[in-house]
Amino acid sequence: MPIRASVDHATMYRMNMALILNQLRRNAPISRAGLATLTGLNKATISTMVRTLLERGLLHEIGVNTPTSEVGRPGINLELNPDAGYLIGLEIGVGFISLIVTDFTTRIVARRYESTLDMEGPAAILERTLDLLRDAFRQYRQPDRPVFGIGVGVPGLVDTTSGLLLFAPNLGWENVALQEIIAREFPVPVRVANEANMAAFGESYFGDEQESRFLLYVSTGVGLGGGIVVDGQLLSGATGFAGEFGHMTVVPDGLPCNCGNVGCWETVATQQAVFRFVQAAAKAGRKTALTSIVSGDWRRLTIPAVVGAAQQGDAVAREALEETGHWLGIGIANLVNVINPRHVILGGPLSQAHAFLLPVIRETAARHALKWAMSGVTIGVAAHAADGAAMGGIAAIHSMVLNDLQPWL
Repeated sequence: MPIRASVDHATMYRMNMALILNQLRRNAPISRAGLATLTGLNKATISTMVRTLLERGLLHEIGVNTPTSEVGRPGINLELNPDAGYLIGLEIGVGFISLIVTDFTTRIVARRYESTLDMEGPAAILERTLDLLRDAFRQYRQPDRPVFGIGVGVPGLVDTTSGLLLFAPNLGWENVALQEIIAREFPVPVRVANEANMAAFGESYFGDEQESRFLLYVSTGVGLGGGIVVDGQLLSGATGFAGEFGHMTVVPDGLPCNCGNVGCWETVATQQAVFRFVQAAAKAGRKTALTSIVSGDWRRLTIPAVVGAAQQGDAVAREALEETGHWLGIGIANLVNVINPRHVILGGPLSQAHAFLLPVIRETAARHALKWAMSGVTIGVAAHAADGAAMGGIAAIHSMVLNDLQPWL
C-alpha cells in the first residue's frame, strides 16, 4: 500500500505565506486578484494572509490598478514594505571589507568600504568588521524596524552548517569561527559562506538571469571561485565546498598557487595575471601608459587603471586583458562541458573589464567547448559585479525571511 505524505496546517500556512511573498518580490506592484492568479490560492486565503502581512508591516498598499472595463472595484496594489526592516550584507575580501545595508525591498540605503591592507592578522580585521557592524546597528536598528540578519561572504572554504572558515589561502586564515564571533555580539541570524557562492546565489536572486534554471557564476579578482545555481538552489556539494573552480589545474607545470598546488586556474585568470603581464611587458621595454601611473610601485596598479589605458588604445593593457580573457574562456569551456549550464555570469572585481574580456571569453569558450554543450549558452556580466558577495549576503537573509516567517509573525 503506497504511503501518503501529508503536510500539517502550520507548515502549509508558512508555505503559502512564502509563496505570496516571493511572488510579491518578483512581480510587485500587484493586486490581491493578481496574487491569486499567480499563486493558484483562492481569494479568501489571499485576503486573510495579506491582512496578516499588512498588520505585521511586511507589506503595504500603494494605490489602485488602472481602471479597466471589467466589472468590480479596481484592485489595490501591494508591495513589500521598504520600512519593514533592514538587511546587512558583508564581504571580507583580500585587502578590504565591504558592507551594504538595504531596506526590505533590498534597495541599498548605506554602504561602507574600507581597505585592510595596513591591518595585520585576522584579529585586527575581525575587530574592524565588528566595528562596522556596530555602526550599522546603531544607525538602523529600531524597535519597529529590526535588522533581519547578516549575510557574510569570505574567500575560502566554509563549513556552512557552523559558519567556520576552514581555509582562506588568499587571506592566510585558517579555522576562524566567523559566524560564532559575529552572532555572539549581534542577536540576529548570521549566515556565512564562500564569497563566490554568496555572489552566485545573489545573482540568481537579483540579477538579469534570476529566472535561469541552471546558472554558472564565475567570480574573479585576487582569487577565482564560483557557484552553480539550479532552480534557485545553490549547489553546495557533498561537504559544502562546491564552486572552488579556481583550483582546477589548467597548467600542470605552471605557477605556484596560494593553495599549495601549481598551475591552478586562478594563477592565469585573475587580476594578478593581468598585473603580471603588464609588469613583464614594461620590464621588457614595451611602452605603456601604466608605467607612469604606478611610478615604479607596481602595487599601485589597479584594474580600473588597466581598463582606462585599454580604452585609450594602450596595446599592453589590451593584450593583458585579452590574455586573461583567453584563460577565463579555457576554464569556462571545461565547466560548460562538465555541467552544461544555460547561463554563465562573470562577476568579481575583474568583471570591471568585461568590455574587453567577454568577446575573448566567448570566442575561446566556443572554440574549446563541445558544440552541443555550448549551444544556447549565454555568457554575460554580473548585475552587481564588485558588490556581488555583499548583495549575495543580502539575498541569503532576504530569502530566509520570505521563506521562514515564523520569527516575525
